[in-house]
Amino acid sequence: MTDFVKRFVLKSGFTSDDVDFVSMQRGWILKQVQKHEAGAYIDVWVTLDRKTEIHQVDDRPIGTRYLRVHGPGSNDVAQHIREDCELWSTPEALTELRGTSVGNEKLICIYAAALAADEADGEQVTQEFRNVAGDPDTGVRQSLIIATGYFPYAGLIELVTDLRDSDPVDHVRKNAQLLLDGLSQGK
Repeated sequence: MTDFVKRFVLKSGFTSDDVDFVSMQRGWILKQVQKHEAGAYIDVWVTLDRKTEIHQVDDRPIGTRYLRVHGPGSNDVAQHIREDCELWSTPEALTELRGTSVGNEKLICIYAAALAADEADGEQVTQEFRNVAGDPDTGVRQSLIIATGYFPYAGLIELVTDLRDSDPVDHVRKNAQLLLDGLSQGK
């Protein structure tokens, strides 16, 4: 079960306890608790038929929690998650990104937009991320690079290339190059 249908980005007010409640209501069986992976903690459930896995990822390095669904029953489980959980959508995250001037809120919106995005959202995400690529906050520019690792859309890779070539801060340029190197190795 390595492929997933979609990531579902949980809003911060929808707690791990809320996810536990949904899992009980839906009859998911807890299979693994707090598995540590790359700075993130992952809880894993399986459906009663044991064909579909649900992973709750507490991605602490980026301060975001999301669900991933794997397996043959993914479409049904995905629909249950949409019905039962408070989730970010890409358009909502991009709208909030346009409307905030607070750096920390921008980070939340950038990560939510990238994690929730699918191919159809690529151009809109790219345009909005380009709009904030000149933000004076280094953390915001850095988050664009990290977010591209989660959603490596061609337009975002071009944006990261631009940051590598022209960002005024050395570590932002270096991190952009690291991501580009990693993406080229993954091909």
